[in-house]
Amino acid sequence: MKKLFASCVLSLIFFAAFTPRKKSKLKLPVEFASITGGTMHSTPDTCDLHTDPPSHRISISDFYISKYEVTNQQYKQFYNEIAASLKPGEKEKIVCDTLGWRQALALTYCEPLVEYYYQHPAYNSYPVVNISYEGAMKYCEWLQNKIQTDNPAYTIEVKLPEKNQWIYAAQGGRSNAMFPWGNYYLRNKKGEFLCNYRKTGDAAIVRDKETGKPVVKEMNNGFSGGLNDRAFYTAEVKSYYPNDWGLFNMCGNVAEMVNEKGTAMGGSWNDYGGDVHIKSEANYNSAKPTIGFRPIVLFKEKGNR
Repeated sequence: MKKLFASCVLSLIFFAAFTPRKKSKLKLPVEFASITGGTMHSTPDTCDLHTDPPSHRISISDFYISKYEVTNQQYKQFYNEIAASLKPGEKEKIVCDTLGWRQALALTYCEPLVEYYYQHPAYNSYPVVNISYEGAMKYCEWLQNKIQTDNPAYTIEVKLPEKNQWIYAAQGGRSNAMFPWGNYYLRNKKGEFLCNYRKTGDAAIVRDKETGKPVVKEMNNGFSGGLNDRAFYTAEVKSYYPNDWGLFNMCGNVAEMVNEKGTAMGGSWNDYGGDVHIKSEANYNSAKPTIGFRPIVLFKEKGNR
């Protein structure tokens, strides 16, 4: 009997040693969506439907990405929490430069945006804009510290997405998609606009007499036609229809910074329809009212190689 008992004890010890450790559940803010990695075509920036540009396949690892662009409310929370700890001169690098509205639009009726867009509660759920690359990176660092505290079993990295990661997420599983919704149209069958972009009518399209190419002629008010059926400038971050992975406004609304400094993807409220496709790139060297960002989360369970 004693031998049988001892044998059972040894067996329990043996199997306990090889029982897989229960994996800790990753705790993230509710706005983050899980993106399963895979492969994608890497192609040059193009929206030409009649050419087949050279490409190669690249691998994308799993990551999480925010379903929405970072909002004014989120950025204010970040700024208010770290402002007191910043050294002289650091605040200026990350503060929201609301004067960007005035400098970019040069219109008298943009003054309410200068005064209220970032401060008024009515704009809390609108995308934060007029933010520098350094501000976006500092926000990611702040968020990383918060998420790391909630996930001691993981090594957490929060950052701006690499360009290929951003494109992969925007495609939503639709290989080589031009737009997040998968077809080549900016309206659905009901006539609803599928993203926030700058619209124009036929009357604004003219042929340049010198080059012979069609160009958009700006109207006297600075805009060629109505801007949007649902937004005059930016729209709330949870607007229009999400892609198949639940991500909103991957094209239009605001162009989004990627980790490659000076590059923003997807087009904005102030871009025409041909410039709000997934691989549309905008270059910037300062904060702009057309550019925002959304972070991604990379994770690795501690103890795993």
